[in-house]
Amino acid sequence: MLTCCPGCSTTFRVTPEQLKMRAGKVRCGKCQTVFNALESLAEAPSPQPSTEQPDRIEHEQFRESSSELAVADSPDTAPSEAGAADEIESTMPVSPEAVRDSAVAAGLVAARETTEIPGYNKWAEGAFTAPISVSVPTSRPAWPFVVVALLLLSTLVAQIAHYYRAELAVSTPSLRPVLESACAVLDCEIPLPRHVELVSIEASDLQVDPTQGGALTLTATLKNRAAYAQAWPLLEITLTDVQDNAVLRRVLQPAEYLPPKADPTLFPPNGEAAVRLWLEAKDVAAAGYRLYVFYP
Repeated sequence: MLTCCPGCSTTFRVTPEQLKMRAGKVRCGKCQTVFNALESLAEAPSPQPSTEQPDRIEHEQFRESSSELAVADSPDTAPSEAGAADEIESTMPVSPEAVRDSAVAAGLVAARETTEIPGYNKWAEGAFTAPISVSVPTSRPAWPFVVVALLLLSTLVAQIAHYYRAELAVSTPSLRPVLESACAVLDCEIPLPRHVELVSIEASDLQVDPTQGGALTLTATLKNRAAYAQAWPLLEITLTDVQDNAVLRRVLQPAEYLPPKADPTLFPPNGEAAVRLWLEAKDVAAAGYRLYVFYP
């Protein structure tokens, strides 16, 4: 079966199978024109009964022309159906998957999995194959750290106990013998608490005593409101004039104002002490007084 290119009028041979597979779309091997071969079909000339030289020459020329146009890249190659089939292309869109499947079925490419293959780097060739050595750190004994921690903790507890030894002796009487033994070794003492807010003056009075040559007589009552023994406070008396200005001030130690029967070492818990003093103030025009207790 023959068809003629409408672009260059070249005639070449096609088969019905090729036209059916490509829906009649072919490409000219000479001018590369794509056309429908079904619309340009031409019947091959039938052979004449009488053989004449001119007809034979024309037939040979037609064959040479057809061969040259069918295989445009190699003019010396003889015309064949395979050569004509190489020139036939379909202009219909073809998906990449269809092209791949057709190429695999024809054996033109090797089938392989379409997974990503990591790039190869010859410089890192031995990085994944060489054995990896992992150094495991040797474990150190923990007992030295435990000993040091216990020593530091013991030192901290001893410092706290030394600083608050008086409060501990009062709040926990059972610890007092231990604290006294520790103070005997450390050459220290356990002082009595000194909470002045728990010591009050219950009553006081200042009078001139004629029997003492006009000396002033001070009477007062001190009370320890704490539930534990405390140290004796200091007593301050201030004489004032009519304008409440201080004209005489005196600080008395516990030994100076305590009664003879009082314990000079400690102020008993919830205890009271009666104070009675004579003050020489003949040359002082005193009109009033102020009385305070405090700890130094």
